[in-house]
Amino acid sequence: MKNTKRSFVVITLALIVALLLVTSVTAEIVYTNQVTVAWDAVEKIVETDVITYEVFAPNYVGETAELMYTLTFLDEGEYVVGVRAKRVSLLGTVFSDITWSDVDGVPEPFVIRHVKPIEAPKNIKVG
Repeated sequence: MKNTKRSFVVITLALIVALLLVTSVTAEIVYTNQVTVAWDAVEKIVETDVITYEVFAPNYVGETAELMYTLTFLDEGEYVVGVRAKRVSLLGTVFSDITWSDVDGVPEPFVIRHVKPIEAPKNIKVG
């Protein structure tokens, strides 16, 4: 009987720890239709390199040499944002992997959720 009780306690504690770990890596939901995202610079390999950044949400939306980009969402939905570096060198063009906003490795994972506002009631009067 003691082994059964001990096993139950161990399994219960393991499930609680697993649940805490899963909920601790959940992405923050940001409710907005416009957001500015920022990232750290990628270093040039040689001085003549030109580094730019491509932004995705989740499809390609634009390219910038800046370390931030403002996105505006017109359609309702939930969006993840991705950024990859583009290096143009004298020998050719290469791309980094895309870093997505909702995955491990991002200091504060997030997703953008845009919900269009509803119109306020009009002509309120005494019935």
